[in-house]
Amino acid sequence: MLSGGETVMPARTVMWVRGNWWGIMQAYVPNYGVGVKIVNVIPENLKRGLPTIQALVTLFDEVNGSPLAVIEGSVLTALRTAAASALSIKYLAPEEGSLAIIGTGYQARYQLKFALEYFKAHGIKIYDVRKEAMEKFKEFVKSELGFNVVMCNSSDEAVKGASLVIEASTAKKPVVHGKYLSSPVHVVSIGAHTPESRALDDEVIKLAKYFVVDHREAVMSETGDVIIPVKKGLLNINEVCELGELVSGRCKVGKGEGVSVYKSVGVAIQDACAAGFAYKLAVSKGLGKYVEL
Repeated sequence: MLSGGETVMPARTVMWVRGNWWGIMQAYVPNYGVGVKIVNVIPENLKRGLPTIQALVTLFDEVNGSPLAVIEGSVLTALRTAAASALSIKYLAPEEGSLAIIGTGYQARYQLKFALEYFKAHGIKIYDVRKEAMEKFKEFVKSELGFNVVMCNSSDEAVKGASLVIEASTAKKPVVHGKYLSSPVHVVSIGAHTPESRALDDEVIKLAKYFVVDHREAVMSETGDVIIPVKKGLLNINEVCELGELVSGRCKVGKGEGVSVYKSVGVAIQDACAAGFAYKLAVSKGLGKYVEL
């Protein structure tokens, strides 16, 4: 619907508060409602025992404008981000092989859960600059998903031989290097959400046979993984495919062919859809708490 021009989605408002990124995202999706999300990314929260990403989503009736719901946004953000990544895996990734995850925080758990719907993992390798984060993630994967996880000493070690690479880090410099990729491989990158930050190096861009993004306008204003290669002449934004075009068949790609990349910065229609779906489900099941405003 986004790629077809059926939604309303202004560019998100970004501001910096005490050195931390804050975003305000709004969108209208027919039959789902009008959603507005306030989200922040605060890396120092790791030391405070708080989530790196926190958010609230508000949902409004598209006809009469009445507020319908206030929804905790951290889980919603993780769910919708992982769902979009999984779509790219469904259409682009090899069917099976080794899986590598760079960055083992909250988002990575959902990325892995959803990825396994479309990818048969023969083994899972992980890397995070924080050893305790890797240990917690390893424990989660073993108890919740039944997989044994190999903890690596570097991102390069994790990536070697992988058929699916998921980057979910807070790194500002590349953690996925093209020279360590083995074709066929699909790379999902949800980090590097500022114009000067990168998670993928130039070689990854050069190797990519297919380069898919959630929204061309959004990635061109928000992530160095697209902005910098475009400025260098390594990537032509007009040849980049949007996820919506991929799903609708307007973009022709081959599954499990060469090196493919899905770069996501997250878009507000995903929040509005997820919120609208959650709201309808909650009402049908009698869940949630009614509040008089």
